[in-house]
Amino acid sequence: MRITFYFLVCSVSLITFLVYASEEEIFRDELHSDTEVPDVSLEKYQKELAKLLKPHRTWDLDLKYIIFPLAAFALTAIVIFFIRQIQLNIIRNVDEDEAEIIVDEVQTEKAALSRADIAIESNDFRGAIRYLYLSAIFHLQENGILPYDKSMTNREYLQQTDIDDNLQTTLDPAITVFDEVWYGYKPCDEDTVSSYRELIKDVYTN
Repeated sequence: MRITFYFLVCSVSLITFLVYASEEEIFRDELHSDTEVPDVSLEKYQKELAKLLKPHRTWDLDLKYIIFPLAAFALTAIVIFFIRQIQLNIIRNVDEDEAEIIVDEVQTEKAALSRADIAIESNDFRGAIRYLYLSAIFHLQENGILPYDKSMTNREYLQQTDIDDNLQTTLDPAITVFDEVWYGYKPCDEDTVSSYRELIKDVYTN
């Protein structure tokens, strides 16, 4: 939302600046065209400048051709930006709700691996990364290496591995990739999943 606000303010400021700059340029051209030798009093200049700052009904045709398209473009961009943000928020909320349900259903390493295979067959590579990550977490829990607490963040979970440098070294990149794909929406494909599967093998063999 903060980025949206800044974008809106910058767009409005740019349009306002272009309006004032264009009209003052027109005014200066008119002053120079009235006489070969500029002879404009400060009082007259101030009066004319004050007119520019007041709302007026007549617009120069050339000015309209410049300002109106820019204003329309800026407004369209703002509307599209807002719509896109709303869509992303809706998708993100739905994904998070579905993810919570799935985590409750998947409670074992075997179940997580099965879900990962199904996700790959469905071309849901982002979901496959999630299930592979869960399979590694459940593997550590089922073998009594590291208990899993879903109320903890991934980084808090990683901090529990301080007593085992080897485990921390192997688990850190697995968590990093998962966070980038799942929470950062980093693009991923089948090759990404294959690389991740190789990565978490180090967790299994730790």
